[in-house]
Amino acid sequence: MKYKYKLILKSLVIVLSLSLLTTSCSEWIDHELNTDPDSPSNVPMGLLLPSVQQSMGYHLLGNNTVRTNNIWMQQFDGVDRQSFTEARYQHTPADVTNIWNPIYTEMLINLHLIIEKGSAAGNESPNFVGVAQVLEATTLGIATDLFGDMPYTEGLKGFENVLKPKYDSQEVIYDNIFMLLDNAVSNLDNTSNVLKVTGDAIYGGTISKWKKAAYSIKARHELQLSKKNGTAAYTAALAAAAKGFASNADDFLVSWEAANKNPINQFMTQRGDIRMGATLINMLSANEDPRIAFYASKDGDGNYTGSIAGSQNADASKPGTYNSAETSKTILMSYSELKFIEAEAYLGLGQTALAQSSYEAAVAASVLKVTGAANTAWLDANINDVPVTLKNIIEQKYIAGYSTNQPYADYRRTGFPVLPLAVGAVIPAIPTRFPYSQDELDYNKANVPSVTISDKVWWNQ
Repeated sequence: MKYKYKLILKSLVIVLSLSLLTTSCSEWIDHELNTDPDSPSNVPMGLLLPSVQQSMGYHLLGNNTVRTNNIWMQQFDGVDRQSFTEARYQHTPADVTNIWNPIYTEMLINLHLIIEKGSAAGNESPNFVGVAQVLEATTLGIATDLFGDMPYTEGLKGFENVLKPKYDSQEVIYDNIFMLLDNAVSNLDNTSNVLKVTGDAIYGGTISKWKKAAYSIKARHELQLSKKNGTAAYTAALAAAAKGFASNADDFLVSWEAANKNPINQFMTQRGDIRMGATLINMLSANEDPRIAFYASKDGDGNYTGSIAGSQNADASKPGTYNSAETSKTILMSYSELKFIEAEAYLGLGQTALAQSSYEAAVAASVLKVTGAANTAWLDANINDVPVTLKNIIEQKYIAGYSTNQPYADYRRTGFPVLPLAVGAVIPAIPTRFPYSQDELDYNKANVPSVTISDKVWWNQ
């Protein structure tokens, strides 16, 4: 079964090294452009940019990554075929090839082309470079949080005949994420540009929003280091958050359309092997959360029901319009997530009143975004003035972060929400990382770290 997603340039699938040789499960669809496939560097930046953005929305958010870790987080449950094996924690190198390879061939290499082109003499366009740097940092952040160590400093040197790139530690990857974001802000502040940003399918070239995205992504990853950096992580996260998203209107989203459908919609149409997870549905049902009608569809009896992890209940509710309609957007980061980051950071620094305020704002932003209404009475009854704790911050962030990678990152970092083991689990605990791609094991084995899916990534140790 192949998933089809419309990317702009067929010619942009280029092999960096033997470690990236693969046949993707996705198809490139292009009937309008006649681009020389041997000259990807000649593609204009305004065409490279949307192709990268859509690849990120598809691979990093819309299907294989989110679908798998949302199953592990019991927001979904896999009820058939590969999704059912994932529900029982079977996840092999062959399962991640269609995630791993596009990170390099469709995202990072093309972002580096934009950076090179936007930095070339006579073509200096620092705003374009800054946008690419924000996207590169976002890609690296999501990828390393799933895979840990990765090829990076040598990972894009296939044209220099580096065919077996070394792996950089996750600590080094994180250093590069922060450097990219700092450099992005400087470039986005630069008003001297030969070319303005075009082809931007996320913010339409609005530079102020890209700056907010840079600071918000930085806040995410500063907080991710709380087990390593302690209170310094909270302070750094708050400093970045102060310059980040100001409302739901700033959300970092990838759009889809009827002719180019949302990836979960494609998956449900073509396979349909997931249902809503009982843990999430029960949390929503317990206090009549208004988001349930958008997160889930009703089952055959007209109720919202979830499948217990690993129980293979195909009669449970399917995903709802929030994340599986043809035009549902995929979420790189949201304002709601940023306010939850603030809440946790303030709480970690002992500033309870500010933590309370940020927590309430985070839930309110999610409810408004999902339902389109403020639902003030529900917030007053269930959220507002309920004393803030780490447990309720992360549990509400888990609900708000449905269909993103963040609940999985937060669960590994904090242990919340407390999740039962799946029925029929083949290992004694929920996996704590993704395996490396089978292509890497076949073509770059000498450099691939020896790991299991029960090992912890660096920031979780």
